[in-house]
Amino acid sequence: IPQKQHNPTEWHREAKTITFNDSALSGATASHIGPLVIRLRVNRVTIERILIDPGSTSEVMYYKTFIKLVLNKSDLSPAPHPLFGFNMNPEYSLGKIILPVRAGSRTVEVEFLDVKLPSPYNVIVGRTWIHIMKAVPSTYHQLVRFPTAHGIEEIRRSPQSAQVEI
Repeated sequence: IPQKQHNPTEWHREAKTITFNDSALSGATASHIGPLVIRLRVNRVTIERILIDPGSTSEVMYYKTFIKLVLNKSDLSPAPHPLFGFNMNPEYSLGKIILPVRAGSRTVEVEFLDVKLPSPYNVIVGRTWIHIMKAVPSTYHQLVRFPTAHGIEEIRRSPQSAQVEI
């Protein structure tokens, strides 16, 4: 019997259902009401204090992180639209940049808006990243799960999530 060949679009259709139950709580010591803060590899650098925000329509990289990734303003493209929601006033980004983001065994290209505002986070990933990854975040379980060619993978809350710097 010939083995079935999988193309990249087929494994999305055949992915197992993503579920959460109390077994996902094992080892979870974080408050269930706290934000979901993880670490990811961005542009080949591990970044701590990444907030998963399903309410955000944009992926945001704070300027302090942008500088620590050894990027400069010439790497940015114009981003003419303001962001709303930080302080109810429009905030204009310094620009936008597309960078690879690795979560588990998956790497996707993500467009970040670079903002020069104070934040306890280094990056915010919102609905765009969540949808590209077909991820399901759970603040209650303090983890995010997503399908891959190898099955369902997960990223738990970062143990260093209390740290502000990368």
